[in-house]
Amino acid sequence: MARQHGRGGSAGVAGAARRVTVRPAWRRAAQLTAVAAAATLLAAGCGSSSGSKPSALNPVAHGSSAPGAAGGTGTTATTPSAPATPLVLSAKPADGAANVDPAQGIQISAAGGKIESVSAQDAQGDKVAGALAADGSSWASTGTLAISSSYTVTGKALDSTGAEKDISDKFTTLTPQKRLGLHSYFPDDGMTVGVGQPVSVTFTNPPNEKDRANVEKAMVVTTTPHVDGAWSWITATQVDWRPQSFWASGTKVQVAMNLNGVKAGDITYGSFTKSFGFTIGRDQRAVVDTKDYTMHVYQDGKDIKEIPTDTGMSGYSTWGGTMVVLDKEPLIEMKSCSVPGFSCTPGVGNYYDLKVYNDVHLTPSGTYIHQAEWDNSIGTDNTSHGCVHLKPADATWFYKFINIGDPVTINGEPDQVHNGNGYTDWNESWQTWLAGSAAGISAAGQ
Repeated sequence: MARQHGRGGSAGVAGAARRVTVRPAWRRAAQLTAVAAAATLLAAGCGSSSGSKPSALNPVAHGSSAPGAAGGTGTTATTPSAPATPLVLSAKPADGAANVDPAQGIQISAAGGKIESVSAQDAQGDKVAGALAADGSSWASTGTLAISSSYTVTGKALDSTGAEKDISDKFTTLTPQKRLGLHSYFPDDGMTVGVGQPVSVTFTNPPNEKDRANVEKAMVVTTTPHVDGAWSWITATQVDWRPQSFWASGTKVQVAMNLNGVKAGDITYGSFTKSFGFTIGRDQRAVVDTKDYTMHVYQDGKDIKEIPTDTGMSGYSTWGGTMVVLDKEPLIEMKSCSVPGFSCTPGVGNYYDLKVYNDVHLTPSGTYIHQAEWDNSIGTDNTSHGCVHLKPADATWFYKFINIGDPVTINGEPDQVHNGNGYTDWNESWQTWLAGSAAGISAAGQ
């Protein structure tokens, strides 16, 4: 006997894998106007034979005599200097602004001069990343602003004469009516998982569909070595990230969720940041064929063991498709109450209450691969209520071998596992997976 996966259900399972739960207006720069000094010095030259004098129409050239002069020197007028261009600084958000949308970021611009440097930080001293334009005409933040926070912007700018001016700006961001929080994520930081394990994040409430791209772009997946992948929405609150094919063994994965201040709805903004990393372990997979009553176990592409099985009987067939190991338990109690229509009363109908060993968990609805010492049909028939039964020795070996995140594929069954009943991501084609993404492929890697 075994705990049945409740067909189409999502009942929780005791011992299931734990997902981790979890800146006054701009000071106007003084206009510096250079006052032009123009002096015309008329020097007495030697008299000409005609007695003519220098005039505007007949000026004395610098270093030369007037026409017809016997000799001597003259002077010229200096050209007036052009007025200095005033330095005008502007900022968005403006100095003293409140209830600022954190999604708009910070922009500082300079006309009639150039920006030398800008520094922006919150009240705790955490700096906001930013970039200065090559010509010094502007600076814009690239880091995320947080909700309910105050920011201070300082810096230096130069006017057209080279005089240095201060940049100063303070503002506060809004407090949203609704917050997008983190409910859980998986894998946990530091874990080693199998080649089938996706990155999975569940939020406290659903973001608006039109804002899903904002949410996806704020969750950066970095891998070593490089691999492209994409987020795709499993439910309104759960989004997973996977590559096109199973991970390569040894891949290092780092996830940075920078959701604080990200617009997730008309009145909803992200309210958290979280980073974690994990490693992909050895390539291990299992494939069950319910028609042949066997399971083949693969390691690094080699078929290393064939194990006899007993899977679901007619009416209680085992879910088909690819699932990912959620967790393992050495001993759990399975009761008939987990199977729809079965009696919970001892001695009535199909009642059972069993202690079951070597339990490998595949779906939240209750599908396991486990030891079944009472089952005499292993290898010859399908008589379970949906679980995969193994003989004691085989169950002990498989329990020790298989790891969380390893993929298990079950072939030969008419009913495919429902999307979201565990990590069923690999049952979707790459095209279908991308159709569930708002931002599309993200080129992760180093």
